Amino acid sequence: MDGGSLLGPTMDWGYYLLPQSHRDSPGYAGVLIVIREQPTGKHFDPKTLYLPVRDVEGVAKWTKLSWSSPPTDSNHVCPGRVILSDRFDKRVEFFTFGGSLEVTSGSGEMVCSLHSPAPVLELVAQQETIPDQLASETEALMGKIRAKWELDDRGFNQRLAEVNPLQFYLATLQSILLQYKHTPTLAEVYHELRDALLREKEWLVAKDLWPVDSLRLEDLLAPD
Repeated sequence: MDGGSLLGPTMDWGYYLLPQSHRDSPGYAGVLIVIREQPTGKHFDPKTLYLPVRDVEGVAKWTKLSWSSPPTDSNHVCPGRVILSDRFDKRVEFFTFGGSLEVTSGSGEMVCSLHSPAPVLELVAQQETIPDQLASETEALMGKIRAKWELDDRGFNQRLAEVNPLQFYLATLQSILLQYKHTPTLAEVYHELRDALLREKEWLVAKDLWPVDSLRLEDLLAPD
């Protein structure tokens, strides 16, 4: 498939964010990334894409995609950061709770389409936006849970590769909201994030996406 025909009027951009699922969503339904054989010099031109994917052994593994490297055999994206870097080492970062990746090439372009049932968070360097705070809280939770696996890094990364993206997102929201409920002083400091996550939960409940017995992330990723 030709990359330009896929992107249509956005073909001159380095990346394109897909629409939010609803107005108050903290993120986007996905992101389209264009890696070109020759940079345009007109905008941010991604040269490499780093993201965690499930490898052939069923383990989450950091993977680099570029024009000169072959596309990954896996289309399953695991929770973690998505990093775009250009030829000047300028970076654009996102955070995903997991999703799928489709790579198509043509006419000197490689289009990487990341889609997810959970919001893809656009991160802003040196700013405390709601998406940045949510990503940081999620990574902090993941770090605490990973410590419980002790030296079994492979086991933890295998669990990350197994988990359903939407379930991971719901469990993350549950864990963070419970933290704020049990620690009022923390909720006061991060009241904007708390309020945003409460609105997100209300939307999920209205769409019948919030489970009756929602797991915490600690339960979802706990060692066997």
